Amino acid sequence: VSALICRLLQQFLEAGVAPEAALKTLNSAMSLRGADTGSFTTVDLCVYDPAAREAAFYKFGAAPSYLKRGGVVRRITGASLPVGLQGPPPDVTRAPLSPGGFAVMVSDGVADPERDEWLLDLLAGWTGDDAQDLAGLILAESVRREHLRDDCGVQVLYCPEADVREV
Repeated sequence: VSALICRLLQQFLEAGVAPEAALKTLNSAMSLRGADTGSFTTVDLCVYDPAAREAAFYKFGAAPSYLKRGGVVRRITGASLPVGLQGPPPDVTRAPLSPGGFAVMVSDGVADPERDEWLLDLLAGWTGDDAQDLAGLILAESVRREHLRDDCGVQVLYCPEADVREV
């Protein structure tokens, strides 16, 4: 089910459908399907607008995401039910992603709101600027702590200090 949702969401977004409309359509379609099959899935989407330097987080039953700038970390959560459970629209949080800042998305196998203090501390203390290094560090620490009891996913977006010009 999750592969289908990812594929459909990608197609909607690539066709220019706004994230809110795409997610609303997917939720309605999965609710109809779920009535017969009982299937549902979480959706965690981050859309970054480089011109506005803003990240929008859309959450349907997803684990927390985090914004980091220097030693300051903000946890972003949502209360919406997973796609297919006929809940309200996704929770949407818009926040600035300033130069030198990171947006970090993780699956619930990495951390959830009840047990993410270690991740908040790790992010606050990390001083690097390489998104791949940060993702690897988060994943390695999660494996050490959780012993791979659940699948683990980490996605990190870095907003560079210097303006990068498109070519």
